[in-house]
Amino acid sequence: MSVPLTRFHNNTGEFLDLALVQPVTLTKHDRVVLTICEAGYFERLEAFAAAHGGPCRARRAGLQMLTSLR
Repeated sequence: MSVPLTRFHNNTGEFLDLALVQPVTLTKHDRVVLTICEAGYFERLEAFAAAHGGPCRARRAGLQMLTSLR
């Protein structure tokens, strides 16, 4: 879900609760600023990246994995 930063600021609790269920991407002037997610989800992303040689290599590995599932 993508949310303008001002809307997040005005409804912080609502979007923090939502971030426990799904990542919430915050935007400013239609540009992505950051994404908030549940801590366990982030830890799994970090572990995946570490296992695949860092974020760039992990992204390629993840994309390859997704395309192989088709």
